[in-house]
Parts: sequence; C-alpha cells; structure tokens
Amino acid sequence: MTSSRRALCCTAAVIGVATLVAGCQGGGSTSAGGSTQAAATSAIAPDAPTGFDGCKLPQSVIDSEHLGSDPDRSDSAGDGGIKWRGCIWVADNGDGYGANIRTTNITIPAIQANKAFTIAETLSIDGRQAVTYHQTGQTDLHKTCLLEVEVKGGGLEISISNAETNTATGTQASCDIAKRLAGKLVPTFGPAA
Repeated sequence: MTSSRRALCCTAAVIGVATLVAGCQGGGSTSAGGSTQAAATSAIAPDAPTGFDGCKLPQSVIDSEHLGSDPDRSDSAGDGGIKWRGCIWVADNGDGYGANIRTTNITIPAIQANKAFTIAETLSIDGRQAVTYHQTGQTDLHKTCLLEVEVKGGGLEISISNAETNTATGTQASCDIAKRLAGKLVPTFGPAA
C-alpha cells in the first residue's frame, strides 16, 4: 500500500470516529444527549446513496487526474447507522495526491451542526450545495481536505491527502484538488443521485 493510500485510510478512520463520537455526544446538555443522538440517527438514511459509485469513475476523470486504474475499496460503517461506500484512488505516477471518493448517508446539515468540524467554504458545484471542512482545531490544512456534495439521501464525500513532498501535486492545496475533482464528477451524476 502506498503512503498516499495509507494516509487516506488513516484519515478516513479518524474522521469517521470523530463524526461518530461528536454525533453521539450531541450539542446539548447531558440530559438531552440521548434525545440528540436519537434525532440525529433518525435523520440518517438507511444506507449510503447508490446513484454514484466512487469505485467506477469516468475514464475522462481518471485520465485527466492521472489516477491509477486499480482503486482500493474503502467501504465502512459506524455507530448510528452511518455508512460510507466507495474507493481510494491514487495518482498513477506514485507521487501525487490520494482521494477517498465515497457516498455517505451523512448530510451537509449534519456536518454543519457537528461541533467537531469547521466549515471552511460553502459553495455550489454544478448546482448542488457543497462544503469543504476539516476537524476543528486542525492546523495543517494544506495536506488534507474534506469536501461533501449533496446527493439524494446523503452526500458524496471526497477526502484528499496531498503531502507537500509529492513532486506531482505537492504545491497544490488539497481543497483546490477536491473542488476540481468534484467539478469533474458531479456533472456525471445520474438522475438517481
């Protein structure tokens, strides 16, 4: 496993845990914690959306982003029914960014309400609401970026890992990569997304 794939696996695990812990703790007092968790859980769709497959990117995107043709599956599930479905893609030259591209039943409003995250930018990508965000308190924002685009029943989550030492992409900001990638993928969504 390349260092970009390892970094993405670790980032996905940390973000998933942060999402679950913060979601379970809620934002209210101790007595309201149970009802906050129940409300958050009931607002989550039963599964990650299926209108887009993060493991089957259009060839035009693979070619233009110089991604390898052999992604690693990165499906996962967490407490409260939270699910992610998709794959990790790494630049085919071995010295570029890695992207974990997955659908999730987590919505943008859930991210916005979660105090464990800080929204960096709210934007529109091909007419769909999107946000870039990071863990609250994270300081090294050049290397990693999380971007969520709204889809029916949740969102498309793009997690970028891009070390400054990558000769192919290290000078590019991770959120710029995430927005560029989302800009290429969102127009390919089918009607079910």
